[in-house]
Amino acid sequence: MAHHNVEPINLHDRASSVTGHWQPQHIHNINDTHSMKLATIQGEFFWHSHPNTDELFYCVSGGPFSIEINRTARTPREAEQLGCDHVAQLRVGDVFCVARGVQHRPVAPLETGIMMIEKIGTVNIGDREGDERTVYVEEK
Repeated sequence: MAHHNVEPINLHDRASSVTGHWQPQHIHNINDTHSMKLATIQGEFFWHSHPNTDELFYCVSGGPFSIEINRTARTPREAEQLGCDHVAQLRVGDVFCVARGVQHRPVAPLETGIMMIEKIGTVNIGDREGDERTVYVEEK
């Protein structure tokens, strides 16, 4: 039987202890298939998609932040050229799910704490692996 937390996790407190922007930290596994991660973000992230998983975003603190989406672009380069065709604006307490394969990028004018839920092994920059912001998170 897998080990599970027996104490609640306060996302706000945990997010305030995360250092460095765009550096997700693993906080919990769900059903041995999905990972909950926390990060602090500020500025614009790169266009990317996750071909094998949806990505759920929850605004924990700060914000608001937006998720720019391009529903027709097939590659990050194409999304950069076309720009966004939809913007999801998230305030504290809001949740939004980006469907697998959809090009997106979070944008946070102010420092914002976020939680993400995605399949274990998902790299933060999806189909842009090898980029300078790639973070491989230990998910145990």
